[in-house]
Amino acid sequence: MASFLLRTTLPFAAIVLTAGIAAADAKTPLGQWMKANMGVAKAGQDYPTLQKDFDLVAGKAPSGDYPQWATIAKSGSAASAKQDMAGVKAACKQCHDAYQEKYRKDFPTKPFP
Repeated sequence: MASFLLRTTLPFAAIVLTAGIAAADAKTPLGQWMKANMGVAKAGQDYPTLQKDFDLVAGKAPSGDYPQWATIAKSGSAASAKQDMAGVKAACKQCHDAYQEKYRKDFPTKPFP
């Protein structure tokens, strides 16, 4: 029984610990939220949570200077609905490549969500 508990709880504890450490390294409140929420859901392949989180992000475009924000987040939501991890990762990468540095400069302390 004890070995079963260790096998089932240790991976989860590692995910939570890793997410906590990663969130501490995030440069903005949005980044901290993403690491603690989407990062944990992605690591655990929790597709329903990923879908909900992508939908939340889609509705939080910071300004008109981020024209593809909602579209990219909606593609991540759709990938989550299909349990398509490659599509989830592609949406994350597309948004980060397009907006991460700009967002860090424009909104270093903007609360999220």
